[in-house]
Amino acid sequence: MQIKTKAIVLRAQDYNENDKLLTLLTEKRGLVFAYVFGARKMKSRLSSVCSMLSYGEFVLFENKGKYNVDSAESERLFFGIRQDLEKLSYASYFCELCSGIIPAEEPAEDMLRLLLNTLHMLENRKLPAQQLKAIFELRAMCITGYAPNLVACSECGRYDKDMLWFNLEQGCVTCMDCKPEGDAQYDMPMQKAVFLAARHIVYAPAEKLFSFRLGEKAAEELSFITEKYTALQTDKKYPTLEFLNSSKDIFKQPFFGTKEVEK
Repeated sequence: MQIKTKAIVLRAQDYNENDKLLTLLTEKRGLVFAYVFGARKMKSRLSSVCSMLSYGEFVLFENKGKYNVDSAESERLFFGIRQDLEKLSYASYFCELCSGIIPAEEPAEDMLRLLLNTLHMLENRKLPAQQLKAIFELRAMCITGYAPNLVACSECGRYDKDMLWFNLEQGCVTCMDCKPEGDAQYDMPMQKAVFLAARHIVYAPAEKLFSFRLGEKAAEELSFITEKYTALQTDKKYPTLEFLNSSKDIFKQPFFGTKEVEK
Protein backbone atom coordinates (compact mmCIF):
# COMPACT_ATOMS: atom_id res chain seq x y z
CA MET A 1 0.00 0.00 0.00
CA GLN A 2 1.30 3.44 -0.95
CA ILE A 3 1.04 6.39 1.43
CA LYS A 4 1.70 9.98 0.40
CA THR A 5 2.53 12.23 3.33
CA LYS A 6 4.45 15.29 4.43
CA ALA A 7 7.41 14.31 6.58
CA ILE A 8 10.71 15.45 8.02
CA VAL A 9 13.78 13.29 8.57
CA LEU A 10 14.62 13.05 12.27
CA ARG A 11 17.54 10.68 11.77
CA ALA A 12 19.37 9.05 8.86
CA GLN A 13 21.46 5.91 9.37
CA ASP A 14 23.59 3.93 6.93
CA TYR A 15 22.12 0.50 6.34
CA ASN A 16 23.98 -2.22 4.49
CA GLU A 17 26.34 -1.17 1.74
CA ASN A 18 24.05 0.99 -0.38
CA ASP A 19 20.96 1.75 1.70
CA LYS A 20 19.77 4.06 4.44
CA LEU A 21 17.26 3.78 7.27
CA LEU A 22 15.31 6.97 7.98
CA THR A 23 13.40 7.94 11.09
CA LEU A 24 10.57 10.10 9.80
CA LEU A 25 8.06 12.30 11.57
CA THR A 26 5.11 12.03 9.22
CA GLU A 27 1.89 13.96 9.09
CA LYS A 28 -0.32 10.90 8.56
CA ARG A 29 1.48 8.04 10.34
CA GLY A 30 3.44 9.68 13.15
CA LEU A 31 6.84 8.10 13.71
CA VAL A 32 7.90 5.89 10.81
CA PHE A 33 11.10 3.93 10.15
CA ALA A 34 11.60 3.67 6.40
CA TYR A 35 14.29 2.06 4.26
CA VAL A 36 15.69 3.89 1.24
CA PHE A 37 17.28 1.33 -1.04
CA GLY A 38 20.25 2.54 -3.03
CA ALA A 39 20.34 5.89 -1.26
CA ARG A 40 24.10 5.70 -0.65
CA LYS A 41 24.90 5.35 -4.34
CA MET A 42 26.33 8.44 -6.04
CA LYS A 43 23.56 8.60 -8.65
CA SER A 44 20.65 7.93 -6.33
CA ARG A 45 17.71 10.26 -6.96
CA LEU A 46 16.82 10.07 -3.25
CA SER A 47 20.20 10.93 -1.73
CA SER A 48 19.28 14.62 -1.30
CA VAL A 49 16.34 13.86 1.01
CA CYS A 50 18.18 11.26 3.10
CA SER A 51 19.64 13.62 5.68
CA MET A 52 18.41 14.93 9.00
CA LEU A 53 16.06 17.95 8.74
CA SER A 54 15.10 17.24 5.13
CA TYR A 55 11.42 18.13 4.83
CA GLY A 56 9.11 17.40 1.95
CA GLU A 57 6.53 15.07 0.52
CA PHE A 58 7.32 11.37 0.78
CA VAL A 59 5.68 8.47 -0.98
CA LEU A 60 6.00 5.42 1.26
CA PHE A 61 5.24 1.80 0.47
CA GLU A 62 3.97 -0.11 3.48
CA ASN A 63 3.91 -3.90 3.70
CA LYS A 64 3.22 -5.75 6.95
CA GLY A 65 4.26 -2.79 9.08
CA LYS A 66 7.52 -2.16 7.20
CA TYR A 67 8.07 0.96 5.12
CA ASN A 68 10.18 1.78 2.07
CA VAL A 69 10.57 5.21 0.48
CA ASP A 70 9.37 4.98 -3.12
CA SER A 71 9.92 8.66 -3.94
CA ALA A 72 10.31 12.02 -2.23
CA GLU A 73 10.40 15.69 -3.16
CA SER A 74 12.36 17.96 -0.87
CA GLU A 75 10.78 21.30 0.05
CA ARG A 76 13.19 22.58 2.68
CA LEU A 77 16.61 21.49 3.97
CA PHE A 78 17.25 24.12 6.70
CA PHE A 79 20.74 24.96 5.48
CA GLY A 80 20.97 27.82 8.00
CA ILE A 81 20.76 25.29 10.82
CA ARG A 82 23.15 22.78 9.29
CA GLN A 83 25.89 25.42 9.02
CA ASP A 84 25.72 26.51 12.67
CA LEU A 85 26.84 24.11 15.42
CA GLU A 86 24.69 25.67 18.14
CA LYS A 87 21.55 25.69 16.02
CA LEU A 88 22.26 22.15 14.85
CA SER A 89 22.64 21.01 18.46
CA TYR A 90 19.24 22.42 19.39
CA ALA A 91 17.64 20.97 16.26
CA SER A 92 19.17 17.56 17.00
CA TYR A 93 17.66 17.62 20.47
CA PHE A 94 14.23 18.52 19.08
CA CYS A 95 14.49 15.59 16.68
CA GLU A 96 15.59 13.22 19.42
CA LEU A 97 12.73 14.34 21.64
CA CYS A 98 10.25 13.69 18.82
CA SER A 99 11.73 10.23 18.28
CA GLY A 100 11.21 9.43 21.95
CA ILE A 101 7.64 10.63 22.46
CA ILE A 102 5.75 10.37 19.16
CA PRO A 103 3.82 7.12 18.67
CA ALA A 104 3.72 5.23 15.40
CA GLU A 105 0.63 4.76 13.26
CA GLU A 106 -1.11 7.88 14.57
CA PRO A 107 -1.50 11.22 12.77
CA ALA A 108 1.03 13.79 13.98
CA GLU A 109 0.07 16.97 12.14
CA ASP A 110 0.32 19.18 15.24
CA MET A 111 3.73 17.83 16.20
CA LEU A 112 5.07 18.19 12.68
CA ARG A 113 3.87 21.78 12.52
CA LEU A 114 5.42 22.55 15.91
CA LEU A 115 8.79 21.14 14.83
CA LEU A 116 8.79 22.96 11.49
CA ASN A 117 7.82 26.30 13.04
CA THR A 118 10.43 25.94 15.76
CA LEU A 119 13.13 25.10 13.23
CA HIS A 120 12.13 28.10 11.13
CA MET A 121 12.37 30.40 14.15
CA LEU A 122 15.71 28.85 15.11
CA GLU A 123 17.19 29.13 11.62
CA ASN A 124 16.26 32.79 11.30
CA ARG A 125 17.02 33.77 14.93
CA LYS A 126 13.48 35.03 15.43
CA LEU A 127 13.71 34.22 19.15
CA PRO A 128 16.56 33.22 21.50
CA ALA A 129 17.41 29.52 21.35
CA GLN A 130 16.72 29.01 25.06
CA GLN A 131 13.20 30.37 24.66
CA LEU A 132 12.57 28.22 21.58
CA LYS A 133 13.75 25.16 23.49
CA ALA A 134 11.29 25.89 26.31
CA ILE A 135 8.44 26.46 23.87
CA PHE A 136 9.17 23.24 22.00
CA GLU A 137 9.50 21.11 25.14
CA LEU A 138 6.36 22.33 26.88
CA ARG A 139 4.17 22.41 23.79
CA ALA A 140 5.38 18.94 22.81
CA MET A 141 4.32 17.72 26.24
CA CYS A 142 0.88 19.20 25.69
CA ILE A 143 0.49 17.59 22.27
CA THR A 144 1.49 14.15 23.56
CA GLY A 145 -0.79 14.18 26.61
CA TYR A 146 1.44 15.57 29.36
CA ALA A 147 -0.03 19.08 29.55
CA PRO A 148 0.41 20.71 32.98
CA ASN A 149 -2.39 22.65 34.66
CA LEU A 150 -1.19 26.25 34.61
CA VAL A 151 -4.53 28.05 34.82
CA ALA A 152 -3.88 29.23 38.36
CA CYS A 153 -2.91 28.08 41.85
CA SER A 154 -4.39 24.62 42.29
CA GLU A 155 -5.52 25.51 45.82
CA CYS A 156 -6.88 29.08 45.79
CA GLY A 157 -7.27 29.82 42.09
CA ARG A 158 -5.09 32.95 42.03
CA TYR A 159 -2.53 33.54 39.31
CA ASP A 160 -1.36 37.11 40.00
CA LYS A 161 1.24 36.34 42.65
CA ASP A 162 4.85 37.43 42.08
CA MET A 163 6.08 33.91 42.77
CA LEU A 164 4.49 30.49 42.35
CA TRP A 165 5.75 26.96 42.81
CA PHE A 166 5.55 24.46 39.98
CA ASN A 167 5.31 20.80 40.91
CA LEU A 168 7.10 18.78 38.22
CA GLU A 169 5.48 15.49 39.21
CA GLN A 170 1.87 16.66 39.42
CA GLY A 171 2.13 19.32 36.72
CA CYS A 172 0.42 22.08 38.67
CA VAL A 173 1.27 25.33 40.46
CA THR A 174 0.63 26.64 43.97
CA CYS A 175 1.11 30.16 45.25
CA MET A 176 3.31 31.07 48.19
CA ASP A 177 0.33 31.24 50.54
CA CYS A 178 -0.92 27.76 49.63
CA LYS A 179 2.38 25.92 49.29
CA PRO A 180 2.72 23.23 51.98
CA GLU A 181 5.55 23.66 54.44
CA GLY A 182 8.79 21.95 53.58
CA ASP A 183 10.72 21.84 50.33
CA ALA A 184 9.05 19.16 48.22
CA GLN A 185 11.36 17.22 45.93
CA TYR A 186 9.58 18.24 42.75
CA ASP A 187 8.65 21.85 43.58
CA MET A 188 10.41 24.54 41.59
CA PRO A 189 10.06 28.32 42.10
CA MET A 190 8.52 30.14 39.15
CA GLN A 191 8.58 33.91 39.03
CA LYS A 192 5.55 35.66 37.58
CA ALA A 193 7.06 36.39 34.15
CA VAL A 194 8.15 32.76 33.77
CA PHE A 195 4.74 31.48 34.89
CA LEU A 196 2.89 33.71 32.43
CA ALA A 197 5.20 32.60 29.62
CA ALA A 198 4.63 28.91 30.45
CA ARG A 199 0.90 29.57 30.67
CA HIS A 200 0.99 31.12 27.21
CA ILE A 201 2.85 28.14 25.75
CA VAL A 202 0.26 25.71 27.12
CA TYR A 203 -2.91 27.56 26.15
CA ALA A 204 -2.11 29.85 23.19
CA PRO A 205 -3.43 28.92 19.72
CA ALA A 206 -0.76 27.62 17.35
CA GLU A 207 -0.62 30.82 15.31
CA LYS A 208 0.28 32.86 18.42
CA LEU A 209 2.55 30.35 20.14
CA PHE A 210 5.79 32.25 19.43
CA SER A 211 4.38 35.76 19.92
CA PHE A 212 6.21 36.70 23.12
CA ARG A 213 9.75 37.41 24.21
CA LEU A 214 11.50 36.83 27.52
CA GLY A 215 14.64 38.36 28.94
CA GLU A 216 17.74 36.18 28.96
CA LYS A 217 17.52 35.21 32.64
CA ALA A 218 13.79 34.45 32.51
CA ALA A 219 14.26 32.39 29.34
CA GLU A 220 16.99 30.34 31.02
CA GLU A 221 14.78 29.74 34.07
CA LEU A 222 11.85 28.66 31.91
CA SER A 223 14.09 26.41 29.82
CA PHE A 224 15.44 24.75 32.97
CA ILE A 225 11.94 24.09 34.29
CA THR A 226 10.54 22.73 31.02
CA GLU A 227 13.61 20.55 30.59
CA LYS A 228 13.14 18.98 34.03
CA TYR A 229 9.41 18.56 33.46
CA THR A 230 9.95 16.86 30.11
CA ALA A 231 12.57 14.49 31.47
CA LEU A 232 10.43 13.52 34.46
CA GLN A 233 7.19 13.04 32.53
CA THR A 234 8.77 11.02 29.73
CA ASP A 235 11.18 9.16 32.02
CA LYS A 236 13.89 9.35 29.39
CA LYS A 237 17.42 10.69 28.99
CA TYR A 238 18.40 12.59 25.87
CA PRO A 239 22.10 12.39 24.93
CA THR A 240 21.90 15.39 22.60
CA LEU A 241 20.50 17.48 25.45
CA GLU A 242 23.43 16.48 27.65
CA PHE A 243 25.81 17.59 24.89
CA LEU A 244 23.88 20.81 24.42
CA ASN A 245 24.05 21.68 28.11
CA SER A 246 27.73 20.85 28.33
CA SER A 247 28.47 23.09 25.34
CA LYS A 248 26.61 26.26 26.34
CA ASP A 249 29.76 28.06 27.47
CA ILE A 250 31.49 27.13 24.23
CA PHE A 251 28.64 28.53 22.14
CA LYS A 252 28.98 31.87 23.92
CA GLN A 253 32.60 32.26 22.84
CA PRO A 254 33.53 33.96 19.55
CA PHE A 255 34.47 31.58 16.80
CA PHE A 256 38.14 30.66 16.62
CA GLY A 257 39.96 32.75 14.08
CA THR A 258 37.52 35.66 14.00
CA LYS A 259 39.64 37.95 16.15
CA GLU A 260 41.58 40.45 14.11
CA VAL A 261 45.28 39.85 14.16
CA GLU A 262 47.25 42.70 15.74
CA LYS A 263 49.56 44.47 13.32
